[in-house]
Amino acid sequence: MIGRLRQGASRLNAPLVAAAAMTLLCAAFYLLHRGGLLELPGLDDAENGLIDIRFHARGARRPVGDDIVIVGLDDATRARAPELWQRRAGWARLIEALGKYEPRAIGIDAFFQAPEIVLPRPVLEQVRAARELVARRGAAEDGAELAAFDAVLEETRGDEKLAAAVAAAKVVHLGVLFYLDDTAAPAGTGEPRALASARYGEAVAADAPRSRRPPSAAADVTLSLPAIAAGARGAGFVNVVNDEGDGSVRRAYAVIERAGRYYAPLGLVMARERAARGDDLSYVVGEEQVLLGERPLVTDRRARLWLDFLGPKGAFPYYSAVDVAEGKVARAALAGKLVFVGPTDVARDRVETPFDPLLPGVEIHATLAHNALHGEFLRRAGPLATLAAMLGLGGLLTLLQLRRVRTGRAWLVLVVAVAGLAAYVIAAFWLFSARRVIIDMAAPSLAFVIVALASLSAGLIVEGREKAQIKNAFSQYLDDRAIAQILADPSRLRLGGERRELSVLFSDIRGFSLFSERLDPQQLSAFLNEYLTPMTDLVMEAGGLLDKYIGDAVMAVFGAPLEQSDHAARACRTALAMQQRLATLNQTWVARGLPRIAIGIGVSSGPMSVGNMGSQRRFDYTVVGDTVNLGARLEALTKEYGAHILVGERVCEQAGDAFVFRELDLVRLKGKDRSVRVYELLGERGTAVAADVARFDAALAAYRERRFDEAEAGFAAAAAACETDAPARVFAERARRLRATPPPEDWDGVYEQLSK
Repeated sequence: MIGRLRQGASRLNAPLVAAAAMTLLCAAFYLLHRGGLLELPGLDDAENGLIDIRFHARGARRPVGDDIVIVGLDDATRARAPELWQRRAGWARLIEALGKYEPRAIGIDAFFQAPEIVLPRPVLEQVRAARELVARRGAAEDGAELAAFDAVLEETRGDEKLAAAVAAAKVVHLGVLFYLDDTAAPAGTGEPRALASARYGEAVAADAPRSRRPPSAAADVTLSLPAIAAGARGAGFVNVVNDEGDGSVRRAYAVIERAGRYYAPLGLVMARERAARGDDLSYVVGEEQVLLGERPLVTDRRARLWLDFLGPKGAFPYYSAVDVAEGKVARAALAGKLVFVGPTDVARDRVETPFDPLLPGVEIHATLAHNALHGEFLRRAGPLATLAAMLGLGGLLTLLQLRRVRTGRAWLVLVVAVAGLAAYVIAAFWLFSARRVIIDMAAPSLAFVIVALASLSAGLIVEGREKAQIKNAFSQYLDDRAIAQILADPSRLRLGGERRELSVLFSDIRGFSLFSERLDPQQLSAFLNEYLTPMTDLVMEAGGLLDKYIGDAVMAVFGAPLEQSDHAARACRTALAMQQRLATLNQTWVARGLPRIAIGIGVSSGPMSVGNMGSQRRFDYTVVGDTVNLGARLEALTKEYGAHILVGERVCEQAGDAFVFRELDLVRLKGKDRSVRVYELLGERGTAVAADVARFDAALAAYRERRFDEAEAGFAAAAAACETDAPARVFAERARRLRATPPPEDWDGVYEQLSK
């Protein structure tokens, strides 16, 4: 009947296969992306955006201690004392003022790479020559002219003043800017004095692949004049990492290589000044850390540090450069502190960070120093952690595609899937806030969505195909309403063999062989179609399964494939409807000159095996077992009793009080040793029943007690009361024979079935 479902039953779990395959594919693409072999557009930008979200979710925080301050060349300085940042003499004045506060170290985020030119050199030489002439002349009235010449020459000594101020302060660290081209400068390139002071105290140039080496700088470098750098305590580079996607700064270089030498950033150099005495910076090429004394500072494979920003502008104390120069800042505000000096006005050196799109660049170096001093750099988990997350989330989705998990539990699959992703997201936020660990969220989340869509798509495709197969397979055997229920919940369709409590109905035309001989093949075929069509409709309308046609016989099952708790009542109601429909059909056939026919129906309820049964080449969805055989025997018995519908004892028990039954006999079925009680279904309770049930029951009791005279009279009276009560006439004749020829003493009242 439904062997076509065999392929569907044995098909691979397509959603599971799709989920597993897509999980592995996403993992492979991710590894290729991280290895630089394949570019996945937007993935890194998405991850950076998610890192920013984590910063905002955690919120701004206060610095640990007050040992870092910023002196800004701000808008107030531009308005009140522009010379502080426009002239070297102004810088000298600012550094001299800072030195009086006795800070631990001063970091200058600026460069003095070219001599300051107040007057062109030829003009300057003319001024000097003119002063010499006036001085040799020696006239008393020339004093004003000499003072004027000296004032002009004083204005040209800005570089000297700045160099002297840097040397006098003894704690100044100058900025250096490298030009990165990722190719090492020639080993023979010279090292200016200002650059030498930015070098790592100890660096081991171990052999390591390019992917595990710091970036390389070109030969060109921006730094301060040798005369100015000579008096500085140190120097450090001010390069930061601008992410390619949005240009934001989230990381800073810990190491830059130039000509085989390794240099430190200004922030780390300043942090070294605040650390314990004797602490120096050291680095081993290829290791994912630099050392500040004994303290490891975790980097990535290319020696970059993930900055843990405190918040938007203002996380550190800010003081205006003009206020410092004028002595308006309290001494305690700067004494013993790490002072970073740089532009903070609205027009210069602004960078975008997770917290602030216009953060002064000098605060990046202050943040670097703060993170180094207090061990607050972020750590990004490696690709293996991301790969594990992708495989874990994808594996969860794959497991949720197991048939025993998702069948009938779509809501559970959705809840568990969403909970799994939510747990990962929550873990990512917690690790960031509590442990300063960055685990990738973009790749695992994107993979999760892709795997979910793949499994869902596969499920919808397979579900559509399975529903089409189910509809095609059952459309001739089940009512449309039953098919709709199966399609709404295919999990209710169980095709595998199992033992269940069901009801089976057999119907057969009595004397069909003699009847068929009177018709030619075309007439016989038309007649059968006219008979079987309404009978089949009645089965389907009651929610039954048309198991098969056996010639003119109909076999139907109730309670499968859909479970029906009232399967016995459905079968009984169908049997009665078939007899009623036959009466209508007989009227039509008699009017057409065809003979009237009668059918016998047997109904049996009980345990039976149901499922796909047959050979490997062909099989049907059907039922087998003693209960099924009983139904067939009951249908055959209707001929011997002249009854329309016979049912088994279990049918009476399950159908309850909804129908009128009368016990008919104890029968030992053909080929069986045990006897069964046989009942006749007379009609639904509440409808008119022609048979005299009470008189028949009394006669049957007398019959079994060997009071055959009384039994014969009772059955005869029942038959006389109802002309259609054929079983009463059969029993009256049987009682008459037994009265004439009594049975042996061990007679148990059981009737032996004559034929199957």
